[in-house]
Amino acid sequence: MPSPVGHLLGGAIVGLLVEPAAVLVIAIAGAAPDVDFLWGRHNAETHSLGAAVLTGAVVLGWARWANLKVCPHPYRLALAVTLAWSSHVLFDWLGSDDTPPLGVMALWPLNSTYYFAHAYFFEAISRRYWLSNFWSHNLYAVAKEVLILGPVLVALRVFRSRALRRFRRRDTT
Repeated sequence: MPSPVGHLLGGAIVGLLVEPAAVLVIAIAGAAPDVDFLWGRHNAETHSLGAAVLTGAVVLGWARWANLKVCPHPYRLALAVTLAWSSHVLFDWLGSDDTPPLGVMALWPLNSTYYFAHAYFFEAISRRYWLSNFWSHNLYAVAKEVLILGPVLVALRVFRSRALRRFRRRDTT
């Protein structure tokens, strides 16, 4: 399963696609499901599409109540947070997992089944610091995430910058 770096990159990609004004908040939403480490139920309820929708609903309510000036589109912000949270579920489903139960509880609250794609797209991040390959394996895993997701993020950023420049040029003429 990806590291926080991979999940932040996934959230940032969603942010650039849906609501660039709040890309940092949306990137954090991409890593947020790992909060479940605090109560020892990793890959359970917070790693689900149900939790993603619930979080999006909370963000929508908060953004409408707060009448945010930074992000004047509360529905887009809520959608982006929901999609970034869902990217975490997707990445963990596509990743390697070496800690039972394997997979993610993706369809909670509809069911409590753990789903695992066996795709091994991302490496499992080791939490076994006492092993001799702890650092080398985790550095390799993070580098792989950056090599997979980094170019997508950079390409989106470049595309958005060029589109914005074209829009401004057209607007001034």
